[in-house]
Amino acid sequence: MRRLASYSFVLVSLLIGISILSTVTPAQTDWRQILIPPLHSFQPKQPKRIQLPNGMVIFLQEDRELPLIDGTARVRGGSREEPASKVGLINIYGEVWRTGGTKTQTGDQLDDFLEIRAAKVETSGGVDSTTIGWSCLKADFDDVFKIIADLLHQPEFREDKIEIAKEGEYDNISRRNDDIGGIASREAVKLA
Repeated sequence: MRRLASYSFVLVSLLIGISILSTVTPAQTDWRQILIPPLHSFQPKQPKRIQLPNGMVIFLQEDRELPLIDGTARVRGGSREEPASKVGLINIYGEVWRTGGTKTQTGDQLDDFLEIRAAKVETSGGVDSTTIGWSCLKADFDDVFKIIADLLHQPEFREDKIEIAKEGEYDNISRRNDDIGGIASREAVKLA
């Protein structure tokens, strides 16, 4: 009997709770009456444009939030100019430009040098340009920039690194039609 009474009490409590909740309706507010707080003002800094006597253009943007110096240099020339018989050449070039090192240091020596300083230097080939980019602490900038200058003026395309990059590119070429987005991008570039 006690058990039946406790079940009855729970059942009645649930029914009362459900009936109370079903009678409460949330206040409907028209979306046009919702107050939207104003956005904080945003004033982006404009980069400083510097043109060197040799025609190179530098865009300098200062950001003092962290003691880092990041940079990117773009050189005209990319996969758009590579012949059909040499598909993937710019990708191999972009990879080996960094991994091959310079005339004075191998790519592995550069890896060790940069790793100790928590810096990075990366190169890549694109559709219309090749790129070298870097990120380093402000204190290490002079040393890292010497590597950038060395890679720009005296890159060394070592044969072993070229072979590694070729193997990777053969794999990329064999799989490039696996992604329909990649097909569409390549065809769109041809049309432009």
